[in-house]
Amino acid sequence: MRTLVINLERETDRLAHMRRVFGEQGLDFEVVKAVDATQLSQRELEAGRSGEPRFYELGAGEIACFLSHRKCWEIAAKHRDAYTIICEDDIFLGENASAVFGNADWVPTGTALVRIEACRPKSLIGNRPVAQVGGRQLFPLFKAFAGAGAYVISREIATEFLEDTKVFGDPVDQFLFNPERIEGRGLKFLQLNPAVAIQEYFLKPEEHRELGSALRSERRGKRRSGVAKLTREALRPFQQFSSFVSGVYNLHFSDRHWVRVPFL
Repeated sequence: MRTLVINLERETDRLAHMRRVFGEQGLDFEVVKAVDATQLSQRELEAGRSGEPRFYELGAGEIACFLSHRKCWEIAAKHRDAYTIICEDDIFLGENASAVFGNADWVPTGTALVRIEACRPKSLIGNRPVAQVGGRQLFPLFKAFAGAGAYVISREIATEFLEDTKVFGDPVDQFLFNPERIEGRGLKFLQLNPAVAIQEYFLKPEEHRELGSALRSERRGKRRSGVAKLTREALRPFQQFSSFVSGVYNLHFSDRHWVRVPFL
């Protein structure tokens, strides 16, 4: 199974990090040159602001990130392998990663995408595993709110994604794990648990991070302020109570539950 790593050409420290992390487990990868936010054309900027945004208007960094993932989808859609692993260049790998990265024999038939990373926000997954690999289990994935650092994508869904994103309006992680897309189209998305990868942002406290992220800074700049911020804060207790009720219901009366996927 082919592994692609997105790397901006001038980010040599990140590439060295990936070579070290993968090399420690005897794994190889191919570098996909990331789209540079400073070099975006007007057409590319418009492509990332023509869709209907559910969150905020994308900055140049978000658009470049999305286009970088699209480059990987183009490769995956044309490759002879049924599945391709796509990684960003700030991840760390867990134990026995070679069991996951070696080949795709463990991926259940008909799977569109497997999320193999852990993130801080909780994810809604099924109660029963559908497969396992290297001591880890695979669960149906219904909702996830962050992270596009490491995932396995099928040739077929990569082709669909390319068609669906000629214009777009959301960050790439929100596009990938939009629950309306997952359930509304009957796609089989899975979550690896425990996860085998994690981005530095979710792994380390801020004072210990070494790789940095211009994209995170851009996202912080998009946070609501003024009346919008006050409204969000006022609604927070009601949203938390709603999430609590939903969690209890899912745990006891449905086939799914919320979980903070661990990294191991």
